Amino acid sequence: MTSRLFQICVRFNFRRHLFDTWIAMLEEAFSDRYSIVSGMGAGLVEFAQGQGLDILPECRRLGIDPSLFNSMVGRMSLGRFCALLEYCAEATKDEAFGLKFGLQYKAGSTGPFGYGLMAAPTLEHFLRFQSEHMQYSAQTSYGRLQAEDNYLVYRWTFAPIILKRDQFVDLGITLVMRHIRHLFGSRTSEIEVELERKPPVDPRPFRENIAGHITFDCHINSLWVPTEVLSLPNANGDPKLFELMDLQCRQLRPELTEEADFREEMERFILSRISEDEITLASAASFFGVSERTLQRRLAELDTTLNELRDGMRRRLAEQLMAETALSATEVSYRLGYSAPSVFTRSFHRWFGITPREYRSLTRSQNLIQIKDTVPGS
Repeated sequence: MTSRLFQICVRFNFRRHLFDTWIAMLEEAFSDRYSIVSGMGAGLVEFAQGQGLDILPECRRLGIDPSLFNSMVGRMSLGRFCALLEYCAEATKDEAFGLKFGLQYKAGSTGPFGYGLMAAPTLEHFLRFQSEHMQYSAQTSYGRLQAEDNYLVYRWTFAPIILKRDQFVDLGITLVMRHIRHLFGSRTSEIEVELERKPPVDPRPFRENIAGHITFDCHINSLWVPTEVLSLPNANGDPKLFELMDLQCRQLRPELTEEADFREEMERFILSRISEDEITLASAASFFGVSERTLQRRLAELDTTLNELRDGMRRRLAEQLMAETALSATEVSYRLGYSAPSVFTRSFHRWFGITPREYRSLTRSQNLIQIKDTVPGS
């Protein structure tokens, strides 16, 4: 009995390894559809070398061309770059690797996006530019500005299929807060930060370099900016350059393609905003630079609606994330833009006739039965 159990465990672990490898490949292939400005990696090779790490072999393994890191107009896979940063953190045993890389990052390396932020006349202009053009910097990102009580709140996240992204988030928030402190002064210390990432073992570098008021393990990344500091001026602000960079970022947005690719383009847009509580026809039309009527007509030609496409995308992602990852139903619900886990559960039951927990239990038991069936005499 013990021998049979051992055989089952060995085969299960082997199949688990193959399964995890397949999931990694699936995540990589899916996330390859989305890219970031390659300048996000500017100086990474040299920084890693300073930490005693040669990342060139890992770049080759991931299919990343490190020469692109010096380009302000090139693009690279978001998923692969996230994987590279996670590798760096693990190899150096430094959970703050992304943060530390961000501290020495050369300003302006992301081209029009970076220069636009640096030219912002006020802090409010900075935040609105960040929210408006995050799609240029990282296509799968979602960002929204909302006025709440005495704060202007900026919330953002990334495609739910990219599971390991803590180091990329750390890099991004470090760059944002470093710019804000440098451009707008010490009063910005009142800004509060909430991050999706799990609490670090040592939170001191995060409190010292990102924000004194920082919270971890939140369902979405957030920046809480008191309204009284929004008018802080940027001594080096340049309204004309700011407008020019704003125009350039808008021109770099994707255009609607022919009918054969229209559904795919819409699904990409929906995926990039999947964590948003609502996706409106107006926001989609604005993103693609067409009228609401034109967009509605294109959707009608496909015999579908924006809400139907979003529901279908949520269904596919929910099925995949519950069957193939260790994310809890609560984590999945927030990644898919639900206001509460109970709302996600109702949608899941509508799709599959069972709850998320029942679905995960069923898929895992089926996998175990298949594994046991391969062991002679079991």
